[in-house]
Amino acid sequence: MSSSWATQEPAADLWFEQTNNAAVYIGAVAYGIHIVIFCLTAVGLIREKKKSNWPWLLFIFVLFGLGTANLCLNINFNELAWIDDRNYPGGPLAFLLEQQARPSNTAGNSAAIIITFLADGLLLYRCYRVWNKWYIMVIPILMWLAATILSALTTLQAARPTSSLWANNTLVVSVPYWSISIALSLLLTSLLIIRLMYIRHKIVSSLGPQYGKDYSSIAAMILESALPYGVVSLIFIVLYGLHNTAENLFIPLLVQVECISPMLIILRVCRGRAMDNDLLSDEKLTQIRFHVMSSVQESHDDSVMTFKAGSASRLTRHAGSAGAV
Repeated sequence: MSSSWATQEPAADLWFEQTNNAAVYIGAVAYGIHIVIFCLTAVGLIREKKKSNWPWLLFIFVLFGLGTANLCLNINFNELAWIDDRNYPGGPLAFLLEQQARPSNTAGNSAAIIITFLADGLLLYRCYRVWNKWYIMVIPILMWLAATILSALTTLQAARPTSSLWANNTLVVSVPYWSISIALSLLLTSLLIIRLMYIRHKIVSSLGPQYGKDYSSIAAMILESALPYGVVSLIFIVLYGLHNTAENLFIPLLVQVECISPMLIILRVCRGRAMDNDLLSDEKLTQIRFHVMSSVQESHDDSVMTFKAGSASRLTRHAGSAGAV
């Protein structure tokens, strides 16, 4: 039932305003989750009292600060559109479309771009440490550099007078940027999981299926951490490419999810649900195979091969120790 005070704007224009307004509230809900994950991760890193944790502590503080800045600037922009500058010629709709180049809004967009840069950079770093092969990283690094350049161009284009994230001249660079960034995240996550499952296969072949559980759980952890970002970003880029107004609902949410995903990985590392990079190296695989072979004894009575007691359990305890993935 429509109210006598309802706006006479076309439905499409009204829906555009509604999505911009609702998007900030959706982002605020995700920010609440972000606060919880940040606090748990920071406390976990501090309690370990390791000097090697300080760079990660700085990393999550930067992510949290950028995520907070992005949300606050989005709230401020909406406040200007509907409250402070409500008498802007053309109303809130015109303000939303024509004032995207405001410095405060550009700063918010820049914060989101930096978050994406850092989140992808973390996955890139972890992937390199796990594989330790330069040729595996060539394509991901090129994609990361391309996404970085396109992100800067997107921000600059959206900051031009009378331009915005929805302008056609911005879409020319923003759609490739988001596509490459999302593809990069999916590629790096896949490479990490493939490596872990490869190591698991080697361990299971040498020691038996019961000793591959740690690797399966870590692969699942990485997948679970990356899944929210993958789902939200995929929905966003499809809607964005189709020029569907519903895309607005996912922009602040996507920024917060980008902050949460790497923090989830670091948090689980703090809780001992990951392992040292050394265990994932080819050298360690050779040591494991040698360790197993040296632990095998042939029975002179029935020629049955057996393991020395405790040899496999020591390896399992090492595999379950905390580290960085």
